[in-house]
Amino acid sequence: MGGGVIGGEFDGAFAGDGVNSLEDIDDGGLCDSQSGRDDLIVGEASGDCSSDGAARSHDTANASAFARMPRATAREKLHAFLEQRPAGADAAELVGLLFKGAGSDPELGARLIHGLIGGDPNFVCDEAAGMWSLRQSVALRIPLDDARFVVVDLETTGGRASAGSIIEIGACRMEGQRITGTFETLVRPRMPIPRFVTGLTSITNEMVRDAPPIEQVLPAFREFLGDAVMVAHNAPFDHSFLDFEFRRLFGIGLRNPVLCTLRLSRRLLPSLKRRRLDALANHFGLSTEGRHRGLGDARMAAELLSIFIEMAAKMGLNRLDRLIDWNHRGSAGKRVERHVPPEVIAALPRTPGVYLMRNERGDLLYIGKAARLRDRVASYFNGGAARNAKTAELVSHVHAIETRPASSALDAALHEARLIRELKPPYNRMLKSAAPAFFVKLDLSDPFPRLQISTKITARVGVMHLGPFIGRHNLDHATRALSRILGLRTCGGKLAPDEDFSPCVYGQMGHCSTPCNFTIDEGAYNERVGRAVAFLRGRGGNLMGALARAREQSAAAMRFEEARRFHRELEALAAFSERVSRLSRVVTENNLVIVIAPSQASSNSAASATPPPANSLPAIGALRAEAPVNPIAYVVLSGRLALTREIDSIGAAIAVSVFVAEHYDRYRMRPVARGELEAMTIVARWLRERDAADGRLIYLNGVTVEPGAILNAAGISEPETLAIASTAD
Repeated sequence: MGGGVIGGEFDGAFAGDGVNSLEDIDDGGLCDSQSGRDDLIVGEASGDCSSDGAARSHDTANASAFARMPRATAREKLHAFLEQRPAGADAAELVGLLFKGAGSDPELGARLIHGLIGGDPNFVCDEAAGMWSLRQSVALRIPLDDARFVVVDLETTGGRASAGSIIEIGACRMEGQRITGTFETLVRPRMPIPRFVTGLTSITNEMVRDAPPIEQVLPAFREFLGDAVMVAHNAPFDHSFLDFEFRRLFGIGLRNPVLCTLRLSRRLLPSLKRRRLDALANHFGLSTEGRHRGLGDARMAAELLSIFIEMAAKMGLNRLDRLIDWNHRGSAGKRVERHVPPEVIAALPRTPGVYLMRNERGDLLYIGKAARLRDRVASYFNGGAARNAKTAELVSHVHAIETRPASSALDAALHEARLIRELKPPYNRMLKSAAPAFFVKLDLSDPFPRLQISTKITARVGVMHLGPFIGRHNLDHATRALSRILGLRTCGGKLAPDEDFSPCVYGQMGHCSTPCNFTIDEGAYNERVGRAVAFLRGRGGNLMGALARAREQSAAAMRFEEARRFHRELEALAAFSERVSRLSRVVTENNLVIVIAPSQASSNSAASATPPPANSLPAIGALRAEAPVNPIAYVVLSGRLALTREIDSIGAAIAVSVFVAEHYDRYRMRPVARGELEAMTIVARWLRERDAADGRLIYLNGVTVEPGAILNAAGISEPETLAIASTAD
């Protein structure tokens, strides 16, 4: 791993990490260097050598792998495929690998596969589950705590496997999560060690001059490895070198099952940008002593494997064959294993609410919200949401679904956020249920503010947030154009203007008014900031008109490139300046009362379609059993959710009116508290995306809101509320 060209550790190498080793340079070399290996493994490796989010579907990888096996029989192809799927595959998946169009008839596909491999002792079929697997894979159906692993790291003379190119082998034997033994040796290569490898690993030609050659080392390593699962960080690289030498010396390749901690990190830590061995060790607070040496890297990978086993177990992957199967699958096209009966989903209400997904032990896996619970939950199982690989992995572990009704989509969003914050389900860190919302941020405490884009609202005093906006590409384009047109700076940090300061390239090009060298004073600069804020609030007529005139003048003067640039900026700003009627884009200037009446279906819906398991988490008891039957008033003051109250009587409407009168000015003067940020973002996004039928909005122009307006927004008259109150009494 350490001394070669390991494309799998490429993440972030050119994005601020620097090229620290051969393993940070080339992806293609890895996948091309594995000639002589099992073709299916090559296909899997090349599918995982791309950057995060761009991995190919496993169907495509398998098709390309089979294309490289032109003389293989159908049984050999299925055998190669099932070697990488120890948990098995159904007949439809297998027949799709061999025949085009056969998958449209499931009965025909099942008969074809049974006729092809039904009598072969190498294959077994679980009739109850309808899953085919290799007989040798049965031995892998053991708990992870009982599994045996050997974590390997190689140092090599280069990136391609060749005879005598290994210079060091380090390995750790593990039983479950415990390290029980180590293996370490230098190896005398057949060629000189390149200077770059020596600088990286500190292994010199003098150090290996008296070391044993690979012909003497490999038999001892094969005995140490035994039949354990081979594990490495970017396993295809280490496997390719060992497999090459196994074939050369023993006449048969390395046949042990393989796990890759790099690929596991991609699946378990999708938000992590850098996944090199030292970056992961630092992330978990592990020691990096011995980095770029065989045993040091093997020890780090072994400690990571122990952590990943624990994380996988929490997701329901507590058996070795399932972990290997999950590790080898590509990031798309994953088969969905369904454990929730269709009739359970059909019984869910079509009303707003929150759903909780649990595994077979009752452990909480995921919490989500929905405007229509039945439709949303069904999308996980009917191929809609489950087209995403991570979602498919979640669904394959779901055995029970709880639902909790809500009065509205806003109520569901707020309820979901609170539960996720309290219970921290593992899959909520892996899945994104909605596109991120972005805010344009202006720090008005800075003498020379600049337009910034952020996904979070800050509690700092003096920071203005405009938004939210959905989609970053157009927002980036528009803010850059706006900054250029108005001459706002784009450099980070606070300025310390100096007359002798040389402006950056943007200033020299005229794209910035260069306050850094007093070309413009603070007052004139902040006048431009005021024009930017006015535009972002929807008052951009003057700016758009000036930009249109500049476009026409450039075209008339035959400066067509300049005219095209003005036209692109005009289009970007025109799309960006869409008005939001009466709703300020400045989050902290939103003052209103939102009144939402629950639907009749929501009021009559069952509290839970699937009863909570006996070993539910204690915190689930905090969930309400029924949605409110009365209208709900949400009081938003200075962008913050200040009060939530059911309107069940005229007294409740009066209480809301009194609350606004007492707190309107207090919220205007008080800085935003950190605990208010989450609800602020949810409410701002709901206001941005709501339909006209989603509740009634009462805008506040001061401290007064009439109780009658609240009652009217709730769709009830005063006599009706009095009747409700008397009935309750």
